Amino acid sequence: MPESPYLIPLQTAVNWTTAWRNAHTNSIKAFKINIAEVNDMLKEAGTTSIRLYFGLDNGVEKLALVAVNANGQDIINPTVGGVVISGTYDFCDPCPPTCDPNSPLLTGQMP
Repeated sequence: MPESPYLIPLQTAVNWTTAWRNAHTNSIKAFKINIAEVNDMLKEAGTTSIRLYFGLDNGVEKLALVAVNANGQDIINPTVGGVVISGTYDFCDPCPPTCDPNSPLLTGQMP
């Protein structure tokens, strides 16, 4: 399998996540995203990408995800399986508590 053009060096990712933790000490560190739900989003007609919006729910960080079409437009209120749905999703588990305590992206320490 050829290497993705979107891959970044691990050290770059560690630098970015360390900078985030330093700037936002009391914030969510990451979100785990359910791949089955992403696959469901991909079934929406015209989906070419997915956009993640940052949000707050009573002070708790959240992500709202939406499918995006080839023109860069959010796919809102699509018909899927004959049913109109909102097209907006929240299927992300925040870290904490769903962290990998040994990940260099969380610890800032290269393996």
